[in-house]
Amino acid sequence: MIRIVKILENIWYRDKKPPNFLIGLSVVYGILLKVRRSLYDLGIFSTSKPEIPVIIIGNINVGGTGKTPFTLYLANTLSHLGKKVGIISRGYRGKKSSSKPFILDKKSKAEDFGDEAVYLSKHTDSMVCVCKKKLLAANLLFDRGVDVILSDDGLQHYGLGRDIEFAVVSSNRGFGNRYLLPAGPLRERIERLDSLDLLLINGKQIDQDLNMKNIISFEILNREVKNIHDGEVRPMEDFANRDILLIAGIGDPDALQEKLINLDIKVESIDVADHETADLSSIDDIKSRTIFLTPKDLVKYSKDDLPRETWELIPEMSIDHSEEQILIRQIQGIME
Repeated sequence: MIRIVKILENIWYRDKKPPNFLIGLSVVYGILLKVRRSLYDLGIFSTSKPEIPVIIIGNINVGGTGKTPFTLYLANTLSHLGKKVGIISRGYRGKKSSSKPFILDKKSKAEDFGDEAVYLSKHTDSMVCVCKKKLLAANLLFDRGVDVILSDDGLQHYGLGRDIEFAVVSSNRGFGNRYLLPAGPLRERIERLDSLDLLLINGKQIDQDLNMKNIISFEILNREVKNIHDGEVRPMEDFANRDILLIAGIGDPDALQEKLINLDIKVESIDVADHETADLSSIDDIKSRTIFLTPKDLVKYSKDDLPRETWELIPEMSIDHSEEQILIRQIQGIME
């Protein structure tokens, strides 16, 4: 799986033209995409939503962009403003994820309901509902009395109506070669950006020309880590010039690794596909290693299987106050 992903990403994020057979498949995909969207526009496929604000947080390209950390940030921000927040997650790769909506609790496991959903449930006060049918999840959250719904990765799920659409893109990767899948990383054509309420750039700036006015940017910083066994919190500076083993089963682990290297940390990274787990038994001398892992990864492992020197990264959202106010005003506009 990792090998296939690496091959495709090497095609998507380089200047050379993709192979012709992949371009042909992209053309077919684009036709199917247009037909599907037309069926919704014509009312043949229905769109519906509960009578509360629904905010979509997604992306037009595959792979890690930072949308789940942004969803967590937005959920906590709205909670601090006194709103009861509901979050919809597909529960990707969860054994118990199904077409029947299920509200997670603090004991829910990643293997059952997916790492993203459990991560959101553990790090917010929001009600997280897992369901492959997002409209059913939205209706259940509405019945449970939430004030606003955030749909994590819901941009292409047109069956669920929405009041605001946000898309997140990583400045580290941008939109690649701008081809549709599988020749490129795009789920929808780049023109889809024109209909968004906001494009959120993870990394402050992007090296691609975008004719959009509604752009705000943020960064995900890692200033501290917490020991998973005793809860000790230490600044990243304490690990400068130390050998660290990084476990990051996320969409773009290279970006995280680069951030750590820039902090003068000597990083060895284990290849783990997004949402997957590393085989801990294959790591030499694991009990004597110092390990960093992301919060989304931690929910997939038993702490007993990890060494004493295992540290959870503590991601912090950094966003300019003026841009944060733009974001809040947009949301307040649909909640009045």
